[in-house]
Amino acid sequence: MSSPPSGSNVPLVLRGRKIAPLPRRFRGSSNPGSSQNVLSTNEALSANSSSETNQSLPTTSSISIRRHSYQTPDTTENARHLSPPAPEEIRLSSSQDSSMGLNDPSLPTLSTRNYEISQYFHALYSDKKTALSAAGGPLERGLPRIVGDHPDTAAGTHHASPFRPTTPLSLNQVPNLSPSLNVLRPRSVSDISDVSDNNDNTEPYDVQDEEAPLEPFFTSSFQTALKNGLGIASKLDIAIEKLVGSSEPSSDLERLLKDARRLGTFQSSDTRTIAVLGDSGEGNCDILRGITNVSDMLIGKSSLINALLHFPEIAKTGDIGAACTSVVTEYRQKTREHTSPITIEVEYLSPSEIEDLLKELLWNYRQIFLPEVEEDKVDPKDYARYQRESEQAWSALEAGFKHQRGFNKQLVSDMTEAGLTKATDQLVKWARELEWPEGGNTGFWKATADTAEECCEMTSIFMQDRFWPFTKIIRVYLNAQVLKTGVVLADLPGLQDTNLARVRATQTYLMKCDNVFIVAKISRAITDQSLKSSLYSILARHAPVEFEESGVKSLNLAIVCTKSEEINQKTARREFCGSDKKIPLSVMEQLDKDIEDAKKNNNKALKKQLKRKQEFLLINARSSHVKEGLQNAYASKIPGGRLEVFCVSNTTYEKFSRKGNTEMVLASGIPELRRFCHKITAGAQFLEAKHFLQSTLSSLLSSVEIWASSSPPPPQVEDHEQDKSIHDFLQEVKEEVSDTIGQSKADFKDTFREVLSEYLEHQNHVWEDAAEAKGREWYSWHWTQYNAWCLNHGDHATAKRGHVNWNSELIWKMRMELAFQWGLVEDEIPIVFEKLLQSIRACFLNLQSRLREQGFASPLVQGIDFRVQDIEYKFSLVQHDFTREVKLIQRYASEPNDSSYVVSEMVPAYRAAAGESGTGKAARQRSIVQGRITNGTLFPHISARIQASIDQLVRKIFRNLHDAVNAVLDLIISDVEMALTSNPQRIDSARNQEDPQEQRRKEELMAEIRELKGEHEKLLASISGILPRG
Repeated sequence: MSSPPSGSNVPLVLRGRKIAPLPRRFRGSSNPGSSQNVLSTNEALSANSSSETNQSLPTTSSISIRRHSYQTPDTTENARHLSPPAPEEIRLSSSQDSSMGLNDPSLPTLSTRNYEISQYFHALYSDKKTALSAAGGPLERGLPRIVGDHPDTAAGTHHASPFRPTTPLSLNQVPNLSPSLNVLRPRSVSDISDVSDNNDNTEPYDVQDEEAPLEPFFTSSFQTALKNGLGIASKLDIAIEKLVGSSEPSSDLERLLKDARRLGTFQSSDTRTIAVLGDSGEGNCDILRGITNVSDMLIGKSSLINALLHFPEIAKTGDIGAACTSVVTEYRQKTREHTSPITIEVEYLSPSEIEDLLKELLWNYRQIFLPEVEEDKVDPKDYARYQRESEQAWSALEAGFKHQRGFNKQLVSDMTEAGLTKATDQLVKWARELEWPEGGNTGFWKATADTAEECCEMTSIFMQDRFWPFTKIIRVYLNAQVLKTGVVLADLPGLQDTNLARVRATQTYLMKCDNVFIVAKISRAITDQSLKSSLYSILARHAPVEFEESGVKSLNLAIVCTKSEEINQKTARREFCGSDKKIPLSVMEQLDKDIEDAKKNNNKALKKQLKRKQEFLLINARSSHVKEGLQNAYASKIPGGRLEVFCVSNTTYEKFSRKGNTEMVLASGIPELRRFCHKITAGAQFLEAKHFLQSTLSSLLSSVEIWASSSPPPPQVEDHEQDKSIHDFLQEVKEEVSDTIGQSKADFKDTFREVLSEYLEHQNHVWEDAAEAKGREWYSWHWTQYNAWCLNHGDHATAKRGHVNWNSELIWKMRMELAFQWGLVEDEIPIVFEKLLQSIRACFLNLQSRLREQGFASPLVQGIDFRVQDIEYKFSLVQHDFTREVKLIQRYASEPNDSSYVVSEMVPAYRAAAGESGTGKAARQRSIVQGRITNGTLFPHISARIQASIDQLVRKIFRNLHDAVNAVLDLIISDVEMALTSNPQRIDSARNQEDPQEQRRKEELMAEIRELKGEHEKLLASISGILPRG
């Protein structure tokens, strides 16, 4: 393969598909073949497989493998590690492969094309974004220099790394943000882990050396601009601090200093939440249909989270009981306010939520005692489920109240109405008397931890002990590379949770997530049908109609197949080796021969390396097969027609990241999945950072310039008339903006009323007639079937009847007819926001003209433009939230899932019917259910819920808009107040009284501001052509 032209930046392209670019460099050794190629699988796979699937193992011949030697990082909060020396480079040549019998002519040739190489994460993020030397000059943050491979560079020639700063950083410049993997406990692993580790380093794998996605935010040009912007803010901080320390600071100066310090340590606040869904292994045998072996259910969801976070044991693993995953747990990047290594926040259920939960637990426990729920009268599978749900409910009740003297099964087993009321009232009373952990009596508990073990001990009381039934959400703040770009990882409870209140909370949370990772064991994904049932079980419960009609086109979905290291090699060879298969038979036979030769020569090291190579050929072939199968099966149901599929090995990552074996870490698939997480947030990060550079930093420079040009006005030259005129005009602008926002709010409510509310009122009786007809169709069902559907809240399946969702059928006509109306509402949102934004722009332009006419200095006048940009960005965020919330309300109205409006309305009727017994039971059941459908309140109640939800949302959204614009106006008013003292007449009169040293310091500040503004203009020019993708 020829070398690229001088100065070019080249990606690695495999059959036209870009994969993770690796630096192509050479070590200083005179014998480039001296290092052994321990892992090179894509060569053989690529020969007979699609280019879309060969991504698991990114090592290939002629690709250098970076090996680093790092000082063992300290896990304390203030730890810093030394910048490593230039990495040791190993060039894998074709001669190496030939020594192993893999110099096969069928192996692929790699092509390249130019692009700007993304940077390593150690160069992008740190707790303190910019450090300044004693002289005040900015230091490097570790941002890389982009250096292309020179065509004349000979093998064995050492050159400076294009991905490292040429000047080593000092100890306190680069913070250690990853916990040491030395704390990993040894685990049993598959045969893959028993081979020799010749490529293992003495230091753990450094996650900060991973490459970022090929997105504008991560390019060197934008990152350099962002670094320089942070440097400008930090220089401004130092310049202002000199003035603060040398005189009595004004409130304006203190405010500007605070703003400069905040911007000098800019941290992105825009996040994207990734929900991690999958069974957690609690022993629910019908969660993923067809599973009967509990070991099959241990898919490693917690281990996956640990690997993604690069923080061992932070998510507790193992079979520790149903409570382990009964609480939503968020993992978030710690902020400046979090001074400890780990901060834990726990939010409890509100009193009303606790009451709802207890009522659901009582229903779940008591359903096993309902009439006709007997082992010989219902389907064995249904009876087993009722029994399990009852046992789970009892476990939750027992956890919460076993310390109460009067708590026993007799209290909650009385099936009379009076008994139910007594039990409910008593449980609610006990819940109110519950003694929460110290400091947590207000519904919120907070603590800190130094280690993952300590964190798990603290959170265990909310996951296992008496508090877990009443815990709403747990948030864990820590340093993790995957979180630094705004990712929030959310570990969601598995589908084993049968309590309706908790299921509703989980569904609500899920629908607000930006992306969903479905975690499944790869052995279940090996056949299309098995994973289809898994996907259906997970998604259909949350969005059944949407899943059936349009797949998951409204969900950003990815599949993560775990335990890729577990493979039966004999079976895999039959499946994937041979003619027209993924692995040419000649490649595997050559490996067999080489292994045998190594064995004869007693070369144990080579034998183990070749066995590892052989095993990973099969692992990669199966991963490719799984990816292709799933992508083909779901192409029509995924946005863009491509399902993201990742095959990973948590065990491989854990073992070899501890050993520092980069090849095997990459082979685990975890770095690829982590890079995908960064890609999810790249667009939002880019927009926020660009807003920081273009608007926020520009506004600060203008404000400081205004202050530096001002002087305290002497009383005799105050222009009270001008001051009053400007203040009056500013107040008029504020009132006009407030009126404009209020009018926009009223306009949207009018539109909603015309488009949806009036339509709901007009069609309610029509939908009731259609629902009544559906209800009468169920009259013909056998009473045992009707009873079964009542017991299951109208959503059930039997072999004879199949799967039927009564709730879906009740609202089918409403859902179809409202689809167009909801579309009109969504279309109106950008129109309303754009119209409002234009009106506010007009107000600000009017203010700008007035200030110009009054002769105010250009920094104030021009600064209005930056303030308008600030409003535009904030409006875009609010509009995004508004659109998402409206879609969520539409789901509540249109989806027949557990958190939907129709299920909430129908559940009391279903439960009342299920409680019937004795002669005439079937007729009474039908009367109860049909009566609820036809009593004239079902659809009006649903309509009222829609209207109330929209009204509440509109109030919140327009209040946020009002607050955002007012905050900007307050900043403008502060600038105007400072600018009023910069009137030339006032300044000339005041300078005679101003301290000469103070005057000199202001002049020095003004000179530095002009210099910084020049740097800033160049910075903005450098990013003017960079646009976000998509």
